[in-house]
Amino acid sequence: ETETEALENGWIPWKGKWYNERSTRIKLDFFRPTKTTKRLSNKIKILKGSFIDKIKEYEELHKKYCQHNSFQRNISLESFEGCEVIEYWTDKLNAISIYKMFETNMVVYQFLWDYEDPKLSLGNVAQMIECESAKEMDCNYVYLLGGYEKCCEYKSNYKGFQFWTGRDWSMDTELYKNLVNRDEKIKILNYDV
Repeated sequence: ETETEALENGWIPWKGKWYNERSTRIKLDFFRPTKTTKRLSNKIKILKGSFIDKIKEYEELHKKYCQHNSFQRNISLESFEGCEVIEYWTDKLNAISIYKMFETNMVVYQFLWDYEDPKLSLGNVAQMIECESAKEMDCNYVYLLGGYEKCCEYKSNYKGFQFWTGRDWSMDTELYKNLVNRDEKIKILNYDV
């Protein structure tokens, strides 16, 4: 099975292994950023490169992102070795997208933002830049990893959003929203963070 076939069947690569999950993706033929997102993107300078070359520079951004979102689990930046990065700048580095190419598919592993200026709407701007970059590389999809819990509900707001049901890709955003809201009610027992 090729990487593309694995992705097409809901599998997502992470640290050399493939996992089947409620994967999410954007079908690039349908993706359309809003006028506001396009306007905001004009305020941002974009740089692209290798992630590992600047890992030390990203540590403070990573820390701010985890604190802002109150994440209990901390994935080390070293986990993204071999990935590429898109940097988003104003007068300083504000955010990054960490991704890896698998054949002609972009898998976005992480978006880190300092949240110092929420009016920049960098999450939406980053999604637009990721999709534009993927189109330039002749991709059909941008994979956004799993879609679990309410923190992933925003993914369904993008035109072209799809999620893996376990059998096929669905564009039913109402079903997806019901699933991520239901995830919030699941109690995990004996889980060490």
